[in-house]
Amino acid sequence: MPAIHTSPAYELRARIQPTPLGHHLLLSTFVPTARRPEEQVKFSTTLSREELVALRDVIDQALSHSAA
Repeated sequence: MPAIHTSPAYELRARIQPTPLGHHLLLSTFVPTARRPEEQVKFSTTLSREELVALRDVIDQALSHSAA
């Protein structure tokens, strides 16, 4: 699963996989310095194509505002 944010103590990962019902979005974290390091799911949902496009639009809008 690709890491979105990485530091020596923390990783944020994301994955989107197609399913028969839409697209499964999974956000998880990994703390390599934890006593028992393991991936933990923080958010999981199934989105339609339209919902996924809306999410992309929100992200694009945030990025365009930060570039200005």
